[in-house]
Amino acid sequence: MINILNYLPLKLPAPTVKMMRKYNNELYCISHLFDGKTGEYICDAIEDTVRDMNHNGRFDNEEQKVYGETAIPCGRYYVTFRRTGLAIGSKAKDGCIPLIHDVPSFSLVRIHNGVNEKNSEGCIVLGLNKEKGKVLDSESVCLDFYKRMKYRPFWLEITDTY
Repeated sequence: MINILNYLPLKLPAPTVKMMRKYNNELYCISHLFDGKTGEYICDAIEDTVRDMNHNGRFDNEEQKVYGETAIPCGRYYVTFRRTGLAIGSKAKDGCIPLIHDVPSFSLVRIHNGVNEKNSEGCIVLGLNKEKGKVLDSESVCLDFYKRMKYRPFWLEITDTY
């Protein structure tokens, strides 16, 4: 049975995952994810390039979002697990993967598997950054991450540290 709390963005107290962006170029951005309480490294991520160049969490001044080619802005986001039609959903509990809420200028931002920024389309792709411009072992890393989060809501804090 699916827990209704995962379907309502109530923003209840929840654990935090910190995503620290470490490298950004004109095509992609590489990040590391950490447990917000213990600081323990969880995995790596790849996204499209960062266009929020002043790191204030919104697109202003000369900054512009480019559909399917832009990383989500820095900030703190509430994440719940929702059903998906993506292939990884068939292997995830109840077909649910993380959906990031209230991302400015974005919709349906998820955390899922892939290989590079082309698989991102504005979402966050998890894996292990063992090869330049890619994340490897993405499906197993994603499924482990979902289990680690117990398929329950959490906060995602994104900062740029490059």
